[in-house]
Amino acid sequence: MKLRVAEPARFGGIASRAHTRRARRDWFYCRRLRTGATYLRWTDLAEFLVSADGRDIAYRPLERESTESLSTYLLGQVLSFSLLALGVEPLHGTVVEIDGAAVTFLGDCGHGKSTLGAAFLRLGYPIVTDDLVVLEPTATGYAVHPGMPRLKLFPSVARRLLGVEQGGPRLNAGTSKQILPLGTGQASRRRTPLRALYVLAGPRPAARHGPARVELERLSGAAALLEVIRSSFNTIVVDRDRLANQFAFASRLVATVPVTRLSYPRSLPRLPAVCEAVLADRS
Repeated sequence: MKLRVAEPARFGGIASRAHTRRARRDWFYCRRLRTGATYLRWTDLAEFLVSADGRDIAYRPLERESTESLSTYLLGQVLSFSLLALGVEPLHGTVVEIDGAAVTFLGDCGHGKSTLGAAFLRLGYPIVTDDLVVLEPTATGYAVHPGMPRLKLFPSVARRLLGVEQGGPRLNAGTSKQILPLGTGQASRRRTPLRALYVLAGPRPAARHGPARVELERLSGAAALLEVIRSSFNTIVVDRDRLANQFAFASRLVATVPVTRLSYPRSLPRLPAVCEAVLADRS
């Protein structure tokens, strides 16, 4: 795979055709070109061109780009288009290493994947990857490739869970979420065997009194399959070949790795109980 900075002229014709009234209004714009390539643009951040075969990514920083935010989008959303073209199905989640094995938390945006990852990090369990989860088949199952050594957290979460008073740059101008770099020992930099998938249920309010109620429900068959498909990282590419590959991948994955629905009240003080429940489930 080749990554390169492209001259403005490379994007000139594409960008001018993409600047419709709707595209100018939208923060994110994506267009599949007749050549099979994919054009992506985040307003005031960067624009990218992913070749049809996924092996070439050209990009051009725009006026408000920062190195951290550019890397986050490049090694997340943009890379997912390249991976799909290469036949690799990425998942949307956060992965921590527990006793030498990868435990993956899946779920929709806002379900608390990164926050739960931070709670485990506070206990000394390193982060394998946050956001884009890339799996590789092995002789015994699957392994998770390490991602960028960083977490995307809201300032209040970073402060409460990790004691970080001064976080990294904001993910983009429309959110207070920050890109928090991880230091030595906080991030796993090796390919880690996958042992479990936990699907985070939708947020539910915490009870005012009493212990946190953490519920673990083992899923199988169609229920597990649908949860993995729902946790696909890229929901834009929906051509027949991609959908067929997605279904085949999800079927193999749930036949190999246990899938559990994890439900708990969304409250930072209750997170230690959630971590204890997951650790007990893994023992």
